[in-house]
Amino acid sequence: MRSNYWKDLTGRKSTRRRFLGTGAALGAGSAGLALVGCGNDDDDTTPANGNGDDAPAPNGNGEENGDRYGGTLRYPFMGMSSGDPPTLFPYENLTFLAQHPAVMHYSRLLSEYAGDDVDIDDYTALEGDVCEGMPEQPDDTTYIFRLRDNVHYHDKAPMDGRQMTAEDVVNTYQAFLSLSQNAAVYEEVIESMEATDEFTIQVTLNEPFAPFLSVHASTPEGLWLIPVETIDSGQVQEDPVGTGPWLFDSWDSGVAINWNRNPNYFIPELPYFDRVEGSLVAEPQRLMAGLRAGDFDLAGLSGAVYDEAQDQLDPDGTNYYYGNSSFGAFYFNFDIEDGRWRDKRVRQALSMSINRESVADVLDGTGRGDWFSPFCSTDMVPFYLSPRDDDYGENGRFFEYNPEEARALLDAALGTETPQIRITANIDRYGRAAEQNWELLSASLQEVGWDVELTYQEYGSYIQSTFLGEIDEGVGLGPLIGAPRDPNDTLSRNQASSSARHNWGGTPIDEMDRIDEMIREQRRILDEDERIEYIHDMQREMAEYMLVVPYTAAGDYAYANPWMQNLHWKNGYAVHHASMLRSWFTPERIAED
Repeated sequence: MRSNYWKDLTGRKSTRRRFLGTGAALGAGSAGLALVGCGNDDDDTTPANGNGDDAPAPNGNGEENGDRYGGTLRYPFMGMSSGDPPTLFPYENLTFLAQHPAVMHYSRLLSEYAGDDVDIDDYTALEGDVCEGMPEQPDDTTYIFRLRDNVHYHDKAPMDGRQMTAEDVVNTYQAFLSLSQNAAVYEEVIESMEATDEFTIQVTLNEPFAPFLSVHASTPEGLWLIPVETIDSGQVQEDPVGTGPWLFDSWDSGVAINWNRNPNYFIPELPYFDRVEGSLVAEPQRLMAGLRAGDFDLAGLSGAVYDEAQDQLDPDGTNYYYGNSSFGAFYFNFDIEDGRWRDKRVRQALSMSINRESVADVLDGTGRGDWFSPFCSTDMVPFYLSPRDDDYGENGRFFEYNPEEARALLDAALGTETPQIRITANIDRYGRAAEQNWELLSASLQEVGWDVELTYQEYGSYIQSTFLGEIDEGVGLGPLIGAPRDPNDTLSRNQASSSARHNWGGTPIDEMDRIDEMIREQRRILDEDERIEYIHDMQREMAEYMLVVPYTAAGDYAYANPWMQNLHWKNGYAVHHASMLRSWFTPERIAED
């Protein structure tokens, strides 16, 4: 028994498969999208008592799976960036800390799917969540979603296990529009959402929108289906009630967030774990010690600790490698410091002052990392185009470390004065690996001749000010989005001038009209190959503008101890649903609890 293990731990000192067609799939027909059925289509027998004692395996092969049930899954909930969320209400705060917990107790219309046949970075492999399956698409702007008829809210006040209806979904959407900082991204795309009968929802778009299913209908940082009763009463802040696979139990600040298995989940045989304890510990050595001791079953890690992990962890465990989804950059208020950041030569010089290869040598033990492109994270296959590739074209030079050219651009733009730069970043939430990254980037700029002052801002203040482009001096530095599922996520949320949360401030740069034009155009392209090529061309062009200046993308990976079974890691915030929902422990590990 390890009932006190959280307290003990916190007291210590210590080629990818081809992307499946977001573009062409969204025209009439959906033939290009990876469609996964609703739940386990082949499994026609479910446990009557909810404990799965006599139920066949979800794959329908007749194998009894009663010994898969049980045990407490324990892991650092946000990997090396784990920590207390500012709120349990995901609409009111954009931070990843508020979005991750929502995956456990809330549902979406659709959800991502993880399995042997799906690439770890493929965000287009979808299945029905509260919906029976994928929507009908009578035309390019209409989606008809059919709800499952066995979706019930958790059996706790004020919902008391009542059935979810289409009207509930529409009411939630209206609450989302009035409260979420992501509302503008939805209103710009969706003309209307209406309940046409008790279990049917019709969504009508303003115009064809290629990534609608992967960006709006299934994103794990958007429309969580939260009962409005709990929003109106304020219960949503401290005692969430949803329809998801786990029931919220407790939040022990600084220690863990805890959930119990939902016995009335709408896929009756799932989940297998009795309980999930999501640790809020982030310090790498404590994570490593927890994995070695068996106190943690798995953990999301980073390339910065890869070599150490390979030396310390059980070689019979499994490593999962995936693209870096935390697109990050230097970003600007274009009105400050005499408007110097409005001059693209200054932004280009900043980019050419970054020794990306040297930073990667220190931070990426996996050797699988790359450089972020102007708006595309390395997990966005096949949209991502590496600035290191010859195919990138002549604007790839703006990513190369070139002190002489950087100095020449600065002299032409600012004269011979030593350029001063105050960098505002965060480390109390992003962790030691991020701190090391910020220090290496600052040192690289200093070597070229920038006079650098690196300052750290408390996370709550940072995310509500600097992160949103409210910069009084210098530049912001850090991740701009944590789990983009399509290039449009980064473009529409972080860069478009119409976004309420774009990560730059002040008067738009001269090139902003052109950037907005390209953002609008790429999402109208329904042909998959055509959209991929267009987004490649966008990256090449936007490398000249450097609206934000991306830094190095270290390789990401996760580790699972040998007793984890049927674990298929999924990149992004929704890993807790896609990867944990259908995984289980060996009988020996269950017995330890």
